[in-house]
Amino acid sequence: MPASPFPVVTGLAPRLALLWLLVAGAGFAALALGAQDYPAGAVWQALRGGQDPTLAILREMRVPRAGAAVLVGAALAVAGLMMQALTRNPLADPGLTGVNAGAALAVVAGLYCAGPLAPAGLAGLALLGAAGAAVLVRGLAGAGDTTLRLPLAGAAFSSLCMAIVALVVLLNPEARGVYRFWMVGSLSMADVAMLAWMAPLAGFGLGLALLVARQIEALGLGAELAGALGVHPARAAAGALLAITCLAGASVALAGPVGFVGLIAPHLARWVLPKAAGLAAQVLAAAPLGALVTLLADLAGRRLPRPAELPLGIVLALIGAPVFMALVRRMLRAGAA
Repeated sequence: MPASPFPVVTGLAPRLALLWLLVAGAGFAALALGAQDYPAGAVWQALRGGQDPTLAILREMRVPRAGAAVLVGAALAVAGLMMQALTRNPLADPGLTGVNAGAALAVVAGLYCAGPLAPAGLAGLALLGAAGAAVLVRGLAGAGDTTLRLPLAGAAFSSLCMAIVALVVLLNPEARGVYRFWMVGSLSMADVAMLAWMAPLAGFGLGLALLVARQIEALGLGAELAGALGVHPARAAAGALLAITCLAGASVALAGPVGFVGLIAPHLARWVLPKAAGLAAQVLAAAPLGALVTLLADLAGRRLPRPAELPLGIVLALIGAPVFMALVRRMLRAGAA
């Protein structure tokens, strides 16, 4: 088990480079294709700062949206991977910490009490709700082994939050369109200002995930053995939860409660890496894979039903639900064997 994640990079550099090249290709396609298609030359001109008014939709809408898709996908993928490693549950995703539901509740409550808010205000509420939910769920889980307690506490808290959200929506039907975004998830509200605020938070979460990866791997051996190896179980779990909160909170603030990326991307990362690859290597691979899945899902939601548009959360649910069922089926077969 390496002492730091960085020696892992040299051995996996070709695979990681290929993954990021695929992300770049998907990002270029997301800029060129949509309700209106643009030739490759126009996309390059917009990326190089061209001021042609006909390229305004590329500069002002598609570029921030593609950047948000990369950030959201990478953040959710790493958060899901850390959640699966922390709970030792291959079906876990960031929603089990309650951050998605907590963010949705904070936004809906803010809209109900204060009326329409600017995107920055909505993002701030989402981030506060995500952080508050993570702290509360961690407190509900209590001390000791979080493998079972944390998912149970998160599921209970999420159910309560979404019940309150549904109640508020029923009481204020005229704002149902705004609420729908925070219940389904979409990249339609992403802009450069929100990206500038959320990117450092997601970057901090990614760095923290890499720093605690070795300790979380040690926790998989059991608390006693991890302690013998010099790992403080409670401190390692707190670090992982802080990373998950920052990553999922930044994602929810940008795109709402998007699901399934945090479930799918970690399995893809383990599939493309050697079996002996550690958690740090999986973090480095999960980030581009999550970005790739999100870019392609958002592109499909804009391209296939055009001129209409399917929100990102719905497209990912259509993709993720069959994957989830396939994973459950494989686990049941493995258990029976």
